[in-house]
Amino acid sequence: MFDSITKSVTTAFSKIRGKRVLTDKEITDTLITIKEALLSADVSTQAADKFLEEAKKKAVGQERIEGVEGDNQFIAYVHDTLVDMIGDGVSGLKLLEPEKQTVTLLFGLQGSGKTTTAAKLAKFYKEKRRVMLVGLDIYRPAAMEQLEILAKDVGVLCYTDTKEKKAYKILKKAILVAKKEHVDLMIVDTAGRLEIDDEMMHELRRLLNTINVTERLLVVDSTAGQSVYDVASSFQKNIGIDGVILTKFDSGVRGGAALSLKYATGSEVRFVGVGEHVDDIDEFDAKRVAGQILGMGDIVKLVEKARSAISEKEAEEMLKKVIENNFDYNDFMKQIDATSKMGGLGKMINMVPGGSSMDQGLLGEQELKFYRYKVIIQSMTAKERLAMFPLNNSRRVRIAIGSGTSVYEVNQLVKQFGLMKNMMGSSKKMDKLAKSLGQMGMSMDDLNKLM
Repeated sequence: MFDSITKSVTTAFSKIRGKRVLTDKEITDTLITIKEALLSADVSTQAADKFLEEAKKKAVGQERIEGVEGDNQFIAYVHDTLVDMIGDGVSGLKLLEPEKQTVTLLFGLQGSGKTTTAAKLAKFYKEKRRVMLVGLDIYRPAAMEQLEILAKDVGVLCYTDTKEKKAYKILKKAILVAKKEHVDLMIVDTAGRLEIDDEMMHELRRLLNTINVTERLLVVDSTAGQSVYDVASSFQKNIGIDGVILTKFDSGVRGGAALSLKYATGSEVRFVGVGEHVDDIDEFDAKRVAGQILGMGDIVKLVEKARSAISEKEAEEMLKKVIENNFDYNDFMKQIDATSKMGGLGKMINMVPGGSSMDQGLLGEQELKFYRYKVIIQSMTAKERLAMFPLNNSRRVRIAIGSGTSVYEVNQLVKQFGLMKNMMGSSKKMDKLAKSLGQMGMSMDDLNKLM
């Protein structure tokens, strides 16, 4: 999402790296560069100006903290200022006690992703609450059918009424069904418009008068640029906003408008949509977002994705094989599959400190290699996959023909596999690996989960 900002920021930081003491001019020049990067990414002028003002207050003229290098101290000030600008408040939904019914109302413009977001929230909370989705989009063709399909996929209740033409009447019926089914979390998907109009606001106010809503959450497209301010301000003025959900947060566009939404509207970001699948939603964490912008990566997110991609038991078995140097081609293929489940090599590398500066084209080429490696391994015999003996030329030719690849590509796989095996298997090498992980803020336990 913030590739352009991150590149500008890391370039600016590279000029001060390693300096124990920074001059006021170096600090000011670096902050101005960061401000320009924020503006170029659609952060509002007011928010960018405020960032510069607050960061200068914290950094300029400050005494150096004993034991902390000047560059690191300054970067910490920048990080904290970014967190304040983005908004480090409450994340997730506000849930009432289980015996009470939580009602979350989603609203926003048409195309912002309300229906998909409703299903994502249902999946996110289904283990904690008895969830029911309610469809009130009486205008968009097949909107209710879409919600019903998503609810079935997620495994939660859903109430719609395609014959009723008044949204508030559908909501009244849904309330009765929810009570009967002992639902304690209702997620209400409302109708949107291509642009804000009086009819939509009147309809939303009617809904708010029909039921005691726990929270009113605005769903906003992160890629919409500066227009998100006007949209958020209008909804805030007309019906009130308790929080914001940003969709398409994984997009490659500038997306900086999302960063200053808290400053512009006073509304906290609660969730971010990071993909099209129903699992692709995260509670918003301003500190982690600020860390990503500053090129610090997101190891926490990487480990979370690893947990969902591979079980603890599989991870333990893999790590044991690594330590004992019993790693084979089957294990290599499992790693390739896990990489795919975690969003691919590009997304994984971006979560590692400094990874955003890597050439995405090269990462794409490596992903293609991984795919071809998997096809090659699948063409091996069971004994060949166990790597119990070297692959002679005749075996490599047979494997290449069977996989539709070349002998050269088979040789590349064998070479890379050999390098991995060579890296593993000695306590000295594992100690070096642990030290390298520590420098990235990871532990061997984290590696266990990642593998």
